[in-house]
Amino acid sequence: MGKRYFCDYCDRSFQDNLHNRKKHLNGVQHLRAKRAWYDLFRDAAAILQEEQTKKPCRKFLQTGQCDFGSNCRFSHMTEQDLEKLSAQVQ
Repeated sequence: MGKRYFCDYCDRSFQDNLHNRKKHLNGVQHLRAKRAWYDLFRDAAAILQEEQTKKPCRKFLQTGQCDFGSNCRFSHMTEQDLEKLSAQVQ
């Protein structure tokens, strides 16, 4: 069976060889999972500044869901969420 590589970001393992590891590390799913992990530790001030520059996501406001999720270029925060975030920054 050979060595297996476990990716902590994706919570997944696969046979470890150069081709498989390179394919996984450059894959969209891995890059999204890695970004989501690091976003958990971002500074509240940086998040607030970024969210205030974005326009609200219409689909998210209408349905409560967005097909793009965390990769959406629009903001998924409500006015109340922004107020809570600004209170944290203070």
